[in-house]
Amino acid sequence: MDDIDCATERSEVFTGAALHAVLSRVTAGPLSNGVCQSCQDAIEPERLRANPRARLCAGCAAEEEAHRLRRRRCGPHD
Repeated sequence: MDDIDCATERSEVFTGAALHAVLSRVTAGPLSNGVCQSCQDAIEPERLRANPRARLCAGCAAEEEAHRLRRRRCGPHD
């Protein structure tokens, strides 16, 4: 495989990833209503500015991410 083939392949992968990112934003759910779906507290305004579709406050999102990492590392323990 020569340099041109490698560059073309990288370009196609990058373009595919970019298209996927755009399509996921377009097809994403509605904007957040500003209330955490877990604890029912208000979602931080700076978090909503960064991600208008945030469904969890920062604390609940951190707990969910920690839980997801534990499950990935140790397997499901429900």
